[in-house]
Amino acid sequence: MGEKSLSAKPVLAIKWVVSIGCPVLLFLLMPTTQQITVQMKAFMAVTLWAILAWALDVIQVYITGILLNLFYILFGIATPDVVFSPWLGSTIWLILGGLIIAVVFDESGLMKRMAYFCIQKTGGSYRGIIIGLMASGILAALLVPNITGRVTIYCAIAYGICRAMNLKPGSKSGMGIMFAGFNAAIGPRWMWMSGDDNIMIVAQHLKNAGIEVTWMQHLIGNFIPAALWVVASTIFLFLLFPQDVTFESKDHLEKELQKLGKMKQKEKKMLIIIAAVLVAMVFSKIDAGWLFMLGAAACFLPGINISPIEDLQKTNFPIIIFTAACMAIGSVSDAVGFSSYIGEVTLPLLGGANNFVMILVAFGFGVVFNLFMTPMAATAALVPTIISIAQDLGLSAVKATYGFVWGVQQLFFPYEWVLFLILFSYGMFDNKQTIKWGFLRFLLATVFLCAIYIPFWTLVGFGS
Repeated sequence: MGEKSLSAKPVLAIKWVVSIGCPVLLFLLMPTTQQITVQMKAFMAVTLWAILAWALDVIQVYITGILLNLFYILFGIATPDVVFSPWLGSTIWLILGGLIIAVVFDESGLMKRMAYFCIQKTGGSYRGIIIGLMASGILAALLVPNITGRVTIYCAIAYGICRAMNLKPGSKSGMGIMFAGFNAAIGPRWMWMSGDDNIMIVAQHLKNAGIEVTWMQHLIGNFIPAALWVVASTIFLFLLFPQDVTFESKDHLEKELQKLGKMKQKEKKMLIIIAAVLVAMVFSKIDAGWLFMLGAAACFLPGINISPIEDLQKTNFPIIIFTAACMAIGSVSDAVGFSSYIGEVTLPLLGGANNFVMILVAFGFGVVFNLFMTPMAATAALVPTIISIAQDLGLSAVKATYGFVWGVQQLFFPYEWVLFLILFSYGMFDNKQTIKWGFLRFLLATVFLCAIYIPFWTLVGFGS
């Protein structure tokens, strides 16, 4: 144990040198010009420090987020009202409401009941499990506006099925079910605007730029292609992980449903609250963030009491700080002129580009930056720049930013996203299978963006 600790010290020291040395060198070596101000250089240096600290894991991610915001203020890069402006928008509150609702859903057993019910109705076979997981995932993406809760629960359900069926690590059936659980949580997220945290962050940045994408506009522009993606990604799993073990899971499903018992009063109340929120989103002009936060609060009101107040302690509040810290990168980037500067540098390279080219360039940026940043950090930090470039070219900022998000959602290695690490941590597959799944999925996603999403957006006028 001591030897491991000693051998880790030089590695940690190198990480510290890199995470601090690179930003310092950037600040000292980059020339100050009329366009590149001292303030902009300081922004780039501090932001680079945070990115490296996250990538190299030298400080806990949430603490890095807090320090990033404080450094922006203490170094005179931006004022507190700019740094903390994300807290004034609805995105942070929608994510918080989604986190609370995810906890209540989990504690009530409603999400597990929904998943097991769908699997049971699709036959309980290998193919039925994958289809059932995805079917319930579509509903979960609508009811639970927080992808963290969905991934956590669905990976646990998938692993429970693997254990019950005695599926060994490395078996194609086991890997197929695990990836199916993960896909059930992330695959349908573009069907509903509130189903994807990154899309909500994009919506906030677009709103700051004077462009509004409502819940219904997103639904019209994305539901059909997203539904086709669900079908395509499910078929993809069948082809990549064909069944290699014969089993029947009906007995296991019946036992799990018996454990849950009959639908409880609190589960029915939960469904009523979510239904009311969804109806309000469709027929009122109230922002989805305030509605989901109101729905989350309603779960704890006297007379409703779906969940005890102690369940709030199970909410992952630090992720809210991390989200706001990431979004602050975009706000500060605008304030110091960094987004505009990158736009000016990039414009000559994209001269004469149309929307199709702009979307593909943004998609490529997303894929590359996600190798160095988390999807949320990349989205929050770089979307303002994508918006600026698209607007300067007279192109659709909405389509470009959606293309960027499609890029950051391509995964190749577990380190890229903490939720991908959750799936990997169950030990049902190795890095080789992870990279294989990620690369082939990336190829499918690229074709899908070009052949389905972009033509459909043009057809319905989404983002025009």
